[in-house]
Amino acid sequence: MPLVDMRDMLNHAYQNNYTIGGFGLVSLDFLEAIVTTAEICRSPVILNLSEPLFYQHDFSLIMPAVERAAHHAKVPVAIHFDHAKKHESIVQAINLGCNSVMLDVSSETFPVNIAQTSRVTEVAHACGTAVEGMLGFVGGVEGENAINNLGEVVYTSSEEAKVYVERTKIDFLAVSVGTIHGRQPNRSTKLDFKRLKRINDELGIPLVLHGGSGLVEEQYHKLILNGVAKINCYTELSDIAAAAIRSNVQTRNRKGYIESLHDVKDCLHEQIKLYMHLWGSAGRAAEVLKDLCTTARI
Repeated sequence: MPLVDMRDMLNHAYQNNYTIGGFGLVSLDFLEAIVTTAEICRSPVILNLSEPLFYQHDFSLIMPAVERAAHHAKVPVAIHFDHAKKHESIVQAINLGCNSVMLDVSSETFPVNIAQTSRVTEVAHACGTAVEGMLGFVGGVEGENAINNLGEVVYTSSEEAKVYVERTKIDFLAVSVGTIHGRQPNRSTKLDFKRLKRINDELGIPLVLHGGSGLVEEQYHKLILNGVAKINCYTELSDIAAAAIRSNVQTRNRKGYIESLHDVKDCLHEQIKLYMHLWGSAGRAAEVLKDLCTTARI
């Protein structure tokens, strides 16, 4: 199966009130766990590769494996390049096979964000690549990805959002409504659902939530009902994988590298499966494929 246009995937989710997980991956264990779970759950899925998480590795080395996994999956898959900091990174990601990209200039001023994102959209759309924009700032507190997003949360303005989308021509908008990158400080994180509803009513396009780990079921349901069609999740998966490795080293007397990774994929599978059912994407693969065949875009 070829890569699926993320615009088609998210539009289907948006129109049918469910969310597709953008699961962060940093290794082959994560890649295999995400794709295998999606196939078992019959769920469309997004492979999320965040530029800041690859500072220790050459991003270009893992992309052939990611692209191959997507092409051979039995469910709809999109490959998204997240939190790029430079225009050159976006170009490289598109050339390497990502079919959705995001330039993170959310900490810049409104005019700068518009100008730089518009430049990315022009290039990406010419290549048939979808673009996610971000308005507002989702800060970080604790966790691997949090250190790349230090700073106070800046909520997305519904008025600015409409102007932003019109001028940049982005396909999806990542919004800031109270989540944070990394670990949520507690299970009672307050989200501004009234703000989210205003944004959704103004725009009418799929919305994206960054900092999706660790919320409660009711919050996820309200997010979906108010236009969130993609939720990014990495920190919780990272913590689960790290806990499995620590357990192997401490309690099973497993000393080798491969032995220390025992059960990591199974542990990741359980959490990803939980989210696919919780967010409503499980069992939707056939619908998405049928819709894609109808529009003749695969």
